[in-house]
Amino acid sequence: MSQPESARPLIAAGMTRQLAAFRGALDSGMPRVGWKIGINDPAAQQRLGLGATLVGWLDGRRVLPQGQPYRPPAGSKPRIEAEVAVRLASDVPAGADLDDARAAIAAVAPAIEFVDAAKPLSPLDALLASDILHDGVLFGSELPLAAASGLVAQGFPAVKLNGAPARNGLPGRYPEDLAEVVAHVANVLAEYGEALQSGDRIICGSYIDPFDIVPGDEVVADFGPLGLIAFRVA
Repeated sequence: MSQPESARPLIAAGMTRQLAAFRGALDSGMPRVGWKIGINDPAAQQRLGLGATLVGWLDGRRVLPQGQPYRPPAGSKPRIEAEVAVRLASDVPAGADLDDARAAIAAVAPAIEFVDAAKPLSPLDALLASDILHDGVLFGSELPLAAASGLVAQGFPAVKLNGAPARNGLPGRYPEDLAEVVAHVANVLAEYGEALQSGDRIICGSYIDPFDIVPGDEVVADFGPLGLIAFRVA
């Protein structure tokens, strides 16, 4: 997976600003959590002139404990995405083959990413500098890698908003082999002086089109063999 030459200068500028913020947050005591895939919708990639997904970082200050309400930041336009997270048991260097990337995956889990639609979606450098709209993340319980296989074909994830069906998983958003995501993230990070480390998590992109949430909403996402994940908005 590679980006077109026309997009590379903006991506480089945005990643430089994004990772400077990441390093500053770590230096200020933020717990390291991991990374995120952004823009895995093929139609959105085409609109933005991309040839592959983007990579951002997970804010360790905004990891929502299970059972706690989500509190959107003041002035935000909160939306959610339903994703699968992988956790790594070992470092993954740039250039790792799929067998090594797959062997590094210790577990998978359902996840909800909270995004802020008030952040800029374009141009690309601004999108990346704002960490691809990221606001926070909720992780479900972990299971072995095989549990994440073929979710969309089985009708998952099935997301309900206030008890009514809201979204279902869409085909074409995820590779069948999540090792492809791991290897891609390792290669992108290496271009900018970062690396995948043991213990890092990666949320692998949204299975669904994002949707808005407001205070009082209750969301339940059924990931089938990966289990349920739920939260309410404070």
